[in-house]
Amino acid sequence: MELAFKIVITAVVIFVTGWFLIWTCKSHIDPKATFKKFLSQKPKIAETVVTRDSDKIYQNGIPAADIIGEVHKKDDTILFDQLVNVSFDHNKTIEYGRLKLKMIQFQSMAGTKTVVTTEGSRVLNSVLEGVLCEVLQ
Repeated sequence: MELAFKIVITAVVIFVTGWFLIWTCKSHIDPKATFKKFLSQKPKIAETVVTRDSDKIYQNGIPAADIIGEVHKKDDTILFDQLVNVSFDHNKTIEYGRLKLKMIQFQSMAGTKTVVTTEGSRVLNSVLEGVLCEVLQ
């Protein structure tokens, strides 16, 4: 009975650890960019692992916009409610998580936008709203 209990506990620990490692690699680490950076120069250990923030849009591995609001995924398209601090080339591919995207259209564009709430106000720069992107294969 004791042996069976130890086997069950060991299996659960191995499963949870494996699941956590796989989840971390799939959602937060970009292995392709990590290996490119690792092989191209001799970086410090803290700069070796390339991570992706789920609230940012990237272009060529560099943060190019912040996501505000919801992200709606449907089939081969993604709709972002609002992107701010936009600094990417609209004609080139962008990256969201591990997805490569091509911007199809956006509803509106503003250089600056002031948002006033009960907590206070904030100024948003380079704002795109209703951004529709196609997921590339």
